[in-house]
Amino acid sequence: MTETDAVAQHSREAEDFTRAYDQLGRDPHATCFAYSRRRLDLLLARLLPDPPAGRRLLDVGCGTGHHLARLAASGFRAAGVDGSASMLAQARRQDARAALAQGDVARLPFAGSAFDVVLCVEVLRYLPDGRPLLAEIARVLRPGGLCLVTAVPRLSLNGYPLVNRLAPRALGVSPLRQHFTSVRALRRDLEQAGLRTEAVHPVYWGPVNWVERLLPRRLPGFLRRWERIDAAVCARAWAGPTANMLLAVARREEVRA
Repeated sequence: MTETDAVAQHSREAEDFTRAYDQLGRDPHATCFAYSRRRLDLLLARLLPDPPAGRRLLDVGCGTGHHLARLAASGFRAAGVDGSASMLAQARRQDARAALAQGDVARLPFAGSAFDVVLCVEVLRYLPDGRPLLAEIARVLRPGGLCLVTAVPRLSLNGYPLVNRLAPRALGVSPLRQHFTSVRALRRDLEQAGLRTEAVHPVYWGPVNWVERLLPRRLPGFLRRWERIDAAVCARAWAGPTANMLLAVARREEVRA
């Protein structure tokens, strides 16, 4: 499937994504999706600049606007771009004043050096080649600007990369063919785009999705107990290659005189 297929699929699922993010506000341990976003939100809160007031932030692939709304409320001058009009409609319901643009994430409709921070959550996995996107992120970042981008390692312990290749429909997951990486390859692609990698953090770890699939009623209690273990494991660099999600932290190279 192509990037166009991914946009079409996510357009059909826009309301589902809104409900999934609403669950995060009610009980972040109710589903694996909510739990993964809780873990990501906690990590972002630690890594994003403070104070944010006046800093220009772009959310690439902003979807239904979850991160965009939170970051704008915290003081960022935030803008979002997404390929799906349906996703952007959901984002506007969250914040009617949001600065949103519909466009191709590999050809961002913004001037060079326009942003202090670029956030890109769960976009690389839908691109057969993520390097054009990373090059565009580098272009719209000011020199020294911060890039925060997620990716999924191919050795993830939840087994999703294997499921995606072999039996997505049989197991009721997204039919989109997705693309996975490694810590080393992610660092390489960032560096080639002109983004100096500072760290690659595991976001959450372990076969938790299989608990949700096999014992759904026990999932919330399990995740509440698991989270302390998860946080300890994700603090270790060795967890990266088998994590369920990675968050890369990089900066655009400074211009040298």
